[in-house]
Amino acid sequence: MTGLPTIHLNGTGAKTLAAGYEAAYDALRNLQGKMSEIELNARDYYVDGPQSWGAAVDSRTAINQKMAEIQTYLTKHLQHIHEQTR
Repeated sequence: MTGLPTIHLNGTGAKTLAAGYEAAYDALRNLQGKMSEIELNARDYYVDGPQSWGAAVDSRTAINQKMAEIQTYLTKHLQHIHEQTR
């Protein structure tokens, strides 16, 4: 068991599956771009105390890691779908 979709007659069509995963991938890449445009500056956090900046950086790092994990998930699915349609 792979946890990846298998293209077959009783299942969702390859084009539909690929389109869904491609749309999600594109949306994620857009989100990643927009997130990178958000200013992360220590001056915006120091008023909440000395720990605030570190917490903000840790939080941003965690979010970026989660987006990278989602990107890996989507990429694996897309590769698997495309391999089955060759």
